Amino acid sequence: MKKIYSLLVAMATTTVMYAQTTITQWNFDGNTNDATTGSGTAEIVGATGTPTFQAGNPSSGRSWRVSGFPAQGSGSGTAGFMFAASTESYTGIMVSADITGTNTGSRYFQMQYTVNGSTWNDVGDVIVIGPTSTSGWTSVNNSIPQEANNNTNFAMRLVSVFDPENNNAFKAIGTTSTYSVGGAIRVDNITISGTRPTLSISDINNEKPSFIKNTFVKNGEIIFGVQAKDVKVYNMYGQVVKKASVKINETLDVSELQKGNYIVTGIVNNIPVFKKILKD
Repeated sequence: MKKIYSLLVAMATTTVMYAQTTITQWNFDGNTNDATTGSGTAEIVGATGTPTFQAGNPSSGRSWRVSGFPAQGSGSGTAGFMFAASTESYTGIMVSADITGTNTGSRYFQMQYTVNGSTWNDVGDVIVIGPTSTSGWTSVNNSIPQEANNNTNFAMRLVSVFDPENNNAFKAIGTTSTYSVGGAIRVDNITISGTRPTLSISDINNEKPSFIKNTFVKNGEIIFGVQAKDVKVYNMYGQVVKKASVKINETLDVSELQKGNYIVTGIVNNIPVFKKILKD
């Protein structure tokens, strides 16, 4: 009951609350390219070497390594690492990553993103690896444009690119080295994050008894006693888990939700209302 009360207080006093959340992350510490937080896929693109796992950032962890990048003078922006994860229900998408490489690897990389799986767009500045310390890591953190919000096809990649001062050639990380296709690159701590609105209606202080007929939901269906727009079901963490618009005596199937307490909000005759329910 304390959680419910706290949530109700927040609903009555806050217009919108946002939670910065890690959507998906890869840290490779298990010697795998499976996501360690959330869900998503990780792939090598364009590079022909066999991926391996080596010391990460920090060195007590692991990272993902590959070589076999394009030959000098060809394939700029085509080879590297790709990570895909749905951003559904999230806005303000951010992507961060750590990257390093051997002396003969490409010094310059570019972060790109896609929202349709085929068109790739540059985001952020060109990433510079080294050259002062090839054992050190370069960290990058970019805000992704709004088109990536609430997108099931979102993906980002880190790809090697030509020297910005010489648009026809790759440049090696080491200051006295020559670029080679055998130069290896490592990435670590790939993190896709975003903000999720936990409450979206201000001044909800009107608990309308007739809003919902069965506040004890035993059969998996909420029965509404009034017509309501913008109906949202919130869990006790303040997250929206169901949305709908309903008519009088219409039901909303919530059978997939876990047992427990929820708060249902809606707009009735242009007035925001709420009702607490208990799902069995």
